[in-house]
Amino acid sequence: MKKTLVVLVSLLVLFTMMLSACAPAAAPEKVVETVVVEVEKEVEKVVEKTVVVEAEAPEDPMAVAREKLAGKKLAGILSGAVNDAGWNTQAYMAMVSARDTFGLDIAYTEHVKVEDAAQVMRDYADAGFDIIFAHGYEYADQIAQVAQEYPNIPFIQTNGSVGDIKNLYTITLSTGEGGYFMGRLACQATKTGKITIIGADEFPIWSHHILMFKQACTDLGSKAEVSEVYIGSWNDPAKAKQLATAAIANGSDIIISNADSGDTGTVEAVKEAYDKGNKDVRMISWVKDKNYLGPDFVIGGWTEDVAAELLYILADKIAAGEPGGHFAIGMKEHAAYMNPIYGLVSMDIEKDVVAKIEGYLKDPGSIPTLKVRTDL
Repeated sequence: MKKTLVVLVSLLVLFTMMLSACAPAAAPEKVVETVVVEVEKEVEKVVEKTVVVEAEAPEDPMAVAREKLAGKKLAGILSGAVNDAGWNTQAYMAMVSARDTFGLDIAYTEHVKVEDAAQVMRDYADAGFDIIFAHGYEYADQIAQVAQEYPNIPFIQTNGSVGDIKNLYTITLSTGEGGYFMGRLACQATKTGKITIIGADEFPIWSHHILMFKQACTDLGSKAEVSEVYIGSWNDPAKAKQLATAAIANGSDIIISNADSGDTGTVEAVKEAYDKGNKDVRMISWVKDKNYLGPDFVIGGWTEDVAAELLYILADKIAAGEPGGHFAIGMKEHAAYMNPIYGLVSMDIEKDVVAKIEGYLKDPGSIPTLKVRTDL
């Protein structure tokens, strides 16, 4: 019985093994593999084509003058020092501008007295200088005389009026413009109704500026009292200070100063008054902006651009081969203009003066009472 059972179990195991061998194999696990394939794609190149257009260079207005004047020697006759911060500084700057613009050689003599001017001019002419420049109205007789002695040398005089000598070029600014607009400024800015104009000397150009100064006050309906006093010198700060101090003591709160080196004396007088509590006192500078001498009380005032005058004569007249004569330029040619006011008067006053200037430049007839002199 046991033997039969063992046989049956053995047969069963053998049968099972046979079935397992005949059964199909189990399917293997499915493996998913991600393959990254880099495909090179040709990118179309877009090239922006740059077209270079050769434009004509702008015409150089000074080219002809530079060609004709390069290397020539210019001599200056000056009434004061080149560092006077006024008229003679303007002349020096004008000569430097001419030097740099045209390639000139320059030389100058300072503090030339009227009685010595003719000989100084002759000395420069004999030394081989090609152009002689006398800076100031006071040299009118001397330059006219010497120009005729040396007819082949061009002579230039600022603030001159001779117009009948073929090698003498006299030039002035359009006289009266500065006087009118500074008058309009001063007569609105004054709070005491008193204004003093301090000049170094009395001469026709300055007298006409003062006339137009007073005309501007009349046009405004102002009753301001405008006084004028003279130092008698362009190089006397002490006298300028004395006159300014007296004017302020007399009630003037606006001082116009045209005294070159003397202007520093005017500044001192105004500063002393300002520091003592007179915060309304103001100085209006002339010839060039002198606000740097007193930022709290010096209004920029009026500039007379001597460089514009000198370059005009050199380029437009001498280099162009035109004969001498009398010429006048001014605001229209940017040779004279108002400097910044630096907030030292009310904005309403500043806007009024600026608007008047803009209107005048567009139409000089807009101010019929402004009489401009070009013959002084």
